[in-house]
Amino acid sequence: MTKFEGMTPRQRIRNTIRFRRVDMIPWVDQIQDEILVRFMSEGLPPHRIANIDWAMANNGLLTNWPVLKGFDPYSYFGCTDLWGCIVPLDLGPIPRFKQRKTSQSAEYEDYVTEVGQRARRLRKGVNDVIWYRMPFFLEFPVSDEKSWEEYKARLDPDDPRRYPKDWEKEGYVQLFEQYEGGPTVLAMDGFYGFGAQLMGIVNFNLSLYKDPELIKDMVSYWEYYTIQSIREAVETLKDRVDLVFWWEDMAEKHGPNISPKLYKEFLLPHYKQVIGFLNRNGIDRVIMDSDGNINPILDLVIEAGITGTLPLEVNSGMDARDLRKRYGEKLFLMGNFDKREIVKGGEPMRREIDSKLEIMKETGGYIAGLDHDVPIDFTLQRFQEYADYLKPKLIVE
Repeated sequence: MTKFEGMTPRQRIRNTIRFRRVDMIPWVDQIQDEILVRFMSEGLPPHRIANIDWAMANNGLLTNWPVLKGFDPYSYFGCTDLWGCIVPLDLGPIPRFKQRKTSQSAEYEDYVTEVGQRARRLRKGVNDVIWYRMPFFLEFPVSDEKSWEEYKARLDPDDPRRYPKDWEKEGYVQLFEQYEGGPTVLAMDGFYGFGAQLMGIVNFNLSLYKDPELIKDMVSYWEYYTIQSIREAVETLKDRVDLVFWWEDMAEKHGPNISPKLYKEFLLPHYKQVIGFLNRNGIDRVIMDSDGNINPILDLVIEAGITGTLPLEVNSGMDARDLRKRYGEKLFLMGNFDKREIVKGGEPMRREIDSKLEIMKETGGYIAGLDHDVPIDFTLQRFQEYADYLKPKLIVE
């Protein structure tokens, strides 16, 4: 295979998700803010990754005030930031529920989330992290037709607040044409994911049997709401959007939370409508993010129009090598390095990378990375060791 010199991160991603040749395999990992803070406490130089740019000061006319926009650890380590250029839409409830703490004890604190859930979490200790400790949900905002109708009022696709104050078509077209730091991305929630967030997994699944008309109304409205909310951006940017990120956590270790039969009946038609709208506007690459073992429903996922999947959790039986044999170029793949082995460093880390990367390099259509976000037990030293070993192996000869 010919080596291509000087490809940008965006070019590599665009070629990879279309099974075209690249100079090196893209590497994408997600470093959560709390992990980044830990890395900085262990010696990662903040001044090397700080992103300071001009901004409008105090909403006035002074437009050249330097502001810390955030941190970019991705360029520092040599991987690609999946979220460097996203379509800036607000697809959540408007108005938000006011996030607030409602009660607390010596061990717990209860609060209302911006989505409207009531949740309980352990009180944060000095060295604890919030991101890695899932809350226990006490109550969800939708339970029946009445509460769904009330919630639906917060899902008005035509609310002008869904687009940023600086939404100006020509400027965004130029931005999406010129960006080269990684893929340009449109992110959205899927039909199972949105239902489980609003009702809870147990209640949503039970309602598939006990109240199917409610579920049909919810997913039908979500199809309408999604298309109408993204319509102006999609019809403006068209194929300048490289990738649609479709969040759809719908499985656990032993398999999907929804059967193929129910997926086909309740979800598949709506997937096809949304993805058909994207395809008609030149956006033809859609990656579904679901934890767990999604093998039993992958045929239907592909029929729905999904063209890629991540994170391919090893502990749930997902294997990029097997998926490539089964589906060929029907699915591009991201992730699948077993984080439990990578975090050990040394020989376990090297063995895990070597067992998969060379095979996937030969087949193409693969973006390297862990089988989930960077976990909290990674130290800066271990992550740097992982980066230093992986990067030279990504080069395609």
